[in-house]
Amino acid sequence: MRDDAHPHPADRLPRAFVVGCQKSGTTWMQHLLQAHPEVCSHGEATFAAHLVLPMIQQLKAYNTRQRVGELNTFVDDEILALARESVQVLQRKWLDACDAPQRVRVIAEKTPEHAIALHVLGAVFPSMRVIHIIRDGRDGVVSGWHHNIRSKGDAFRVQFPTMKGYSRYFAEHHWVPYITRARAWGETNPGRYLELQYEHALEKPHEQAWRIFAFLGVNTEKALIDEVVERASFRSLSGGRSSGEVDNASHFRKGQSGGWKTDLRHDSIDAFEQIGGQLLEDLGYARAERVVV
Repeated sequence: MRDDAHPHPADRLPRAFVVGCQKSGTTWMQHLLQAHPEVCSHGEATFAAHLVLPMIQQLKAYNTRQRVGELNTFVDDEILALARESVQVLQRKWLDACDAPQRVRVIAEKTPEHAIALHVLGAVFPSMRVIHIIRDGRDGVVSGWHHNIRSKGDAFRVQFPTMKGYSRYFAEHHWVPYITRARAWGETNPGRYLELQYEHALEKPHEQAWRIFAFLGVNTEKALIDEVVERASFRSLSGGRSSGEVDNASHFRKGQSGGWKTDLRHDSIDAFEQIGGQLLEDLGYARAERVVV
């Protein structure tokens, strides 16, 4: 149990959450953060969906089912405090496992699905910071297609026999709602929200890394940024491949942007743009050019 007189060092550290639609570069971001000695970071803890929300729901259900009366109920602040404590219990272990825990200044976590649950996490950690990484959703379709075939095989092909169907699903159920809801949270919390595009990170990795670490309030010395960027580079993560060298069996498949222009058929592009076209434009991505016959 926690000793309030001597709290664990992790409890005093600020929290950051990396979010973004699946296949948008969140894993690269995770590796970038892990490479910085002042950031303790892990991915896919799925706190919101599988810990915080169920806990909040269960405690509220208890309030309605217990038979002592109002004296025996959890008020909202107590419910949030218990949810916060549950996350802190786990993240104390994260910090203890770091090579140099005394150097850590931020604890970060990456779960793409947290993009649609920032209001919940924000209630639990009112001062949290959020890094939202965005990628052209058409590239996300290509990456997601190969990832799901690799990880789910025939079951995925049964669910989505055509890339056109998957393209529509990806836009409607992932890309548009994830980006829209994360940006909405950012609009109401501008000082605690950093948005960047994956394509810019590929073009200028050192510049974007500096933005990220300055936002988190950790060391941004050039030598350290250079080292961190190299450790999180496509060549390092892919085992030595150059950017553009494709391996469909790898999570780090290609390391380039714009592949949708050759990898997606017109029907798949149209299916995506019918749902996500306006958001593409809002984010500065051009719609596909139409060939007039």
